[in-house]
Amino acid sequence: MSEQRNNGEFHRADPAYRRQMQVFLGVAVVVGVLALAGLQVWLRQLDASAAHGDPVSYEASLHRLLAGLCLLLGAAAAGFAQWLYRMAKASKAERRWPPASMRTSADVRIRYLTSADSLVTQLNAGAMALAVLAAALIGWGIWLFFSV
Repeated sequence: MSEQRNNGEFHRADPAYRRQMQVFLGVAVVVGVLALAGLQVWLRQLDASAAHGDPVSYEASLHRLLAGLCLLLGAAAAGFAQWLYRMAKASKAERRWPPASMRTSADVRIRYLTSADSLVTQLNAGAMALAVLAAALIGWGIWLFFSV
């Protein structure tokens, strides 16, 4: 089956969406830096308290921190897996990537028919792998939280 495509056809970027993504990226960087600074301060306090004894409470605090981090990363992986699955479903219905309703922050070359179908398979595999990773991280986080 011959593919109907124009090599020069692009899905145009939305300037407002691009600015919004740049703001979100900036906010994420600032929040990440603040979280790392807060983590450093918290670990210094834990180190000072562990030096004066009670290593069990030190270990429990680190277990809770690692459990929270696992749960946070698992939730992010699950959300991204769900988004990938929705994009694959929309692409499969339209046989086109990116779907017409998808907003992009940069111009993207449009893929049609069999090219889009192969991308749908890759997106579904990625979504499944991320779902398994999310389940493993969430399970490990729950186990760490209750193993203290």
